[in-house]
Amino acid sequence: MVRVSILPVLVALLTSLISGRQVLAQDNAGAAPDPATTVAEGSSVESLFVDFLHYATLGRFTAANAHAEALLNHPNLDPREVLALATSRARAVQTLQILVANSTVGPNAARVLELIEEGQRLERKDEQRILNNINLLGGDPQQEFDATRHLIESGEYAVPLMVSALLDESRVRLHRRILTALPKLGRGAVGPLVMALNTTREDVRIEIVRVLGEIGYVQAAPYLMKLAGQANVADATRQAANDAIARIASQSGRASPASASQGFFELADRYYAEDSGVAADSREPTANVWYWNAGENRIDKIEVETGIFGQVMAMRCCEEALQLQPDQTEAIALWLAANIRREGRLGMNVESGDPGESGRPDETRPAEFPRALYFTQAAGPRYAHMILDRAVRDRDSAVALGAIEALRLTAGASSLTGSESYKQPLVQALQFPDVLVRIRAALALGAALPTQSFVDSDRVIPVLSEALALSGRVKVLVVAPSEEMLNRVTGGLRSGDCEAIGEKGFFTGMSRARREFEHLGGVFLSTGMSEPDLAGALAELRREFAFSQTPVVILTAPDQRKAAEDAARGDAYCELVEDGADGAALLAALGSIRSRTSQKALSADEAFGLALQAAQTLEMIAGFGRTVYDFHRAEPALIGALASGREELQTLCASVLGQIPSASAQRSIAHVALDDARSESLRVAAFAALARSARNFGNQLEPDQVTRLLEVARSSNLTLRTASSRALGALNLADNQASAIIRGVSRG
Repeated sequence: MVRVSILPVLVALLTSLISGRQVLAQDNAGAAPDPATTVAEGSSVESLFVDFLHYATLGRFTAANAHAEALLNHPNLDPREVLALATSRARAVQTLQILVANSTVGPNAARVLELIEEGQRLERKDEQRILNNINLLGGDPQQEFDATRHLIESGEYAVPLMVSALLDESRVRLHRRILTALPKLGRGAVGPLVMALNTTREDVRIEIVRVLGEIGYVQAAPYLMKLAGQANVADATRQAANDAIARIASQSGRASPASASQGFFELADRYYAEDSGVAADSREPTANVWYWNAGENRIDKIEVETGIFGQVMAMRCCEEALQLQPDQTEAIALWLAANIRREGRLGMNVESGDPGESGRPDETRPAEFPRALYFTQAAGPRYAHMILDRAVRDRDSAVALGAIEALRLTAGASSLTGSESYKQPLVQALQFPDVLVRIRAALALGAALPTQSFVDSDRVIPVLSEALALSGRVKVLVVAPSEEMLNRVTGGLRSGDCEAIGEKGFFTGMSRARREFEHLGGVFLSTGMSEPDLAGALAELRREFAFSQTPVVILTAPDQRKAAEDAARGDAYCELVEDGADGAALLAALGSIRSRTSQKALSADEAFGLALQAAQTLEMIAGFGRTVYDFHRAEPALIGALASGREELQTLCASVLGQIPSASAQRSIAHVALDDARSESLRVAAFAALARSARNFGNQLEPDQVTRLLEVARSSNLTLRTASSRALGALNLADNQASAIIRGVSRG
């Protein structure tokens, strides 16, 4: 990433940028075309770069764009050449950074900056450049100084070649200067250096130990402790390792871990949490995982996506911990959690064990590496509970889903529920911010059919009811100070397949959302709201666990932008848009939050699948009859699902309603059974459910429904007549309907 301050040149360029806007406006008004927009054929990369900056600085953005396009499409474009051109010209990078934010040439300026950054990456990695600088360490003081500076720029990429030079007896004259330069590489050098502790050259290993102690970063401590604890290590090496451990503790202000195994677990925990002290640079697309190649006596690397670096390293540290202490349960659970998260970030379905599914590659894993679910379910329910506990604390949907699926596949009621503290995360997941996690937890708990009460067991049926109402449409709340704004924003959102409600007050809106929506997929807050204001409303929303990750789009008035930015600072689930934005822009902002935070909106098919599973689970609960759950509480959702238009779901819901002793349940079933617009198969199933209800709870139909039932029992459709007769008999009506039916078929 290019890092400079733009303040020294901001004032100098502001006038030309404003002038440029005026020139652009004149062009748009019909002024004569700028002859500079014609780029000379065969122009070099250098001339195009220089002319692009020249015209952009003058504010002649049309000409600048033409030269930028030619530069970016040049057949001989080399990022390192562009880097050299930018480095050799004062203020080139600063100018580009200002152009990105302040002109119509911004997109192309951003692409040129990306080229410069790519050039920096290529320079850092260039092995020949690194080798040249290692050799220059043996030169005069100025050459040594410059070479050290360039090696520091190369960072971790320089370490393998510097260690190889230390192992090369023919380059002994460079060794002392290499050892002087190595500590100056800082934290980035620790990863490859701890791998070099595996060398069999005792003299080199002692020097690497001393370098790690001088660098002073705590992530080296467990590797040094492991080395010091090895039985076959030389006394001098053990003493050097202990000295380095003490020096690291002194420099960092942190006590050394109780053991190497504990140290590796603590380091794994930091990698998993992507602690800033060990995390990969998020601005880089890839990160390096270092290994010791014993056969070649050298350090090798494997590049991985930056997003999985922490998880890969957490798994490696857990493996080290388990080599030293095989029964370390926390390390086992952390390895399993990291593996699930790694798989999810590679675009794989963490709830699947299908070995045929492949996400993006991870070269640190062997070709035949099993799916995460294989390891989690093999470990057993206790570890799945431990993983879920971490996921609930971290609010990590992917890890939670992987753990819940393993519990569903391996745990019975006694392993899922109970007073033991380790079993509580599954119940806590019923309030998880992600609706999918909540429903998966409820499905697992429901299917276990527990007969003994447990903490918050009364939350299972409401979440299953929530699943029944899923439609695949995003349900959002809008809070704005005026009717005009409410109508405009909700109207724009509804046109984009959202279900939107609007209120002038935040608390009123949230109360309504709780009543009308089974899940709140987004909140749109205006900067003009009051009691509470925007900041207060955001704080209230985030205070509640279920809404801690709900996307919030802030409708920002021009004079309130700073207040909106202040309120949203540090909240990854917020996005600002202008308060006059249309529906497409509002939905794009909502989508941007989802994409940035890896949230996935449920499709209509996915929503139906969850609703169907919820209905199946409720039918199991109702049929079992002895569970701790009161499935009668799902009646409103079951009745609502009868209108879903999906026959499989309607049939299941009618079956469950047939086991609820209420007039509304029985009448809702009858409404479906007696509706000529419904399919014959659905009506037959509804008549069966009605018969069950009537048999168990008696006649609770309205008079006109009884009349209609009698009509169907005499209809010409023998299938429906037979199905309805079963319900009619179960109702056990007081008047002699049997006689009427017999007389109706008499032929004299």
